[in-house]
Amino acid sequence: MDHSPAATAGPGGEPQPVAAVADGPSDHDGTPPRPAWVRGAVAGGAVAAGALAIAAVGPTDTGVPVCWSAGLFGVDCPLCGGLRCTSALVHGDWFAAADHNLLLAIALPLVAVGWAVWMFGALRGRPVRMPRVPPWAWVTLGVVTIAFTLVRNMDLGPVAHYLAATSG
Repeated sequence: MDHSPAATAGPGGEPQPVAAVADGPSDHDGTPPRPAWVRGAVAGGAVAAGALAIAAVGPTDTGVPVCWSAGLFGVDCPLCGGLRCTSALVHGDWFAAADHNLLLAIALPLVAVGWAVWMFGALRGRPVRMPRVPPWAWVTLGVVTIAFTLVRNMDLGPVAHYLAATSG
């Protein structure tokens, strides 16, 4: 019997290549593999349930900060206003969402469109290969997020007031 890493024993003790076992038609417990769209559907369903729960509760400007950075330090973090932004997006009011958190009001619909494109391809049996994000784009996103955080916390007039999570 071959005990090399390239082979493993089959049901009758005969050697089988590892690739046939690892890439076979079943998972470890013998069940057939799930289609590619199942994970995306589960993730999308969980996000949709969370967004609907946020919309049902209806976070408002009560003056009580939910964010620790706002509560402890009086500073809006990049995600401050995110619950109200999500609630406004679920209700279809993009301008109210942008009033609470402009970055999320732009990013969340883009992520939703990307997910929908991927799901459409996965349901057709041809998942869309999402493009690889280049390093410069991650750096740009970081710089924009830091600039957004700094400007929304400075007293720079109406623009900074609009970017603050408590504007309205």
